Amino acid sequence: MKFGNLIIAGIVTGSIYAMFAVCVSVWYRVSNILNLAVGDFAMVGALGVDNLYRVKGLPLPAAIITTLVVVAVFAYAYDQVVLRFAQDGKRPIEGIVVTFFFTFALSFFIDGVAKMLFGTDVHAAPALWSGPSLTLGSLNFERAGILVLACAVIIGGAFWVYIRFTLGGKALEASGENSIGARIVGIDTRQYRRLIFIATAVIAAVFGIVESPITGYTYLSGATISLTGFIAAAYGGFRKPGRALLAGLFIGVLEALLGGYVSAEYGDTVMYAILAALILAWPRGLGFESAVTG
Repeated sequence: MKFGNLIIAGIVTGSIYAMFAVCVSVWYRVSNILNLAVGDFAMVGALGVDNLYRVKGLPLPAAIITTLVVVAVFAYAYDQVVLRFAQDGKRPIEGIVVTFFFTFALSFFIDGVAKMLFGTDVHAAPALWSGPSLTLGSLNFERAGILVLACAVIIGGAFWVYIRFTLGGKALEASGENSIGARIVGIDTRQYRRLIFIATAVIAAVFGIVESPITGYTYLSGATISLTGFIAAAYGGFRKPGRALLAGLFIGVLEALLGGYVSAEYGDTVMYAILAALILAWPRGLGFESAVTG
């Protein structure tokens, strides 16, 4: 059943896009900065674990923990060295276009370091759940895909519960809506920005580790993932993780169907043309006008 298997593959891919879109949306809500480097952290997770396990000979659990710790430390250092001065210095920089380039430059930096460390070949982290695909009738379920879906449900659900039902989630929203007002009432906006930036970087790395056995990663893979997650987040106006998640799933399914029925070579081109047409036809409904105007 080709259609059913394409839908399954699209949901798995869409889950990746959806979670990166959620990471972009959640961090934008607390910092008002668009993060174009989120996919690069996924690439670092996949290539880092592969290198530590296959080349350096570390046990797989140690390779995973080491990679995630490095990602977290790097995210913390970047916040302290760059973002803190950009937003909290004597002359804070504001505006989507200006602050956008802080993570745009970060993406180029991570890509360059990854090229030096890991080369240009395709790599993947070892499968965390190895074995043949599971079958249900004519449907095939890759084990790595099941893990991706499980991670998406767990992490997406945790984000939703945190934002909707906890004081910390309300403080996070307040930090992005009105940072000055939030500080007046005693909310440490810097702390929330830092924690969410580190959390989204580590989450992206986890998804890179889990998903890379399906597709394989190169040092340039992060840019493509970031772009698609960025587009999905934009469909939610950058501030609505729920809509961003649905948009990511839609893009993943659309990509799979176009690749299966239209052209594996030109499917991405057709997909982006459709997404662009939707933006032009209904910008207000998709949230793009609010995203630009703030």
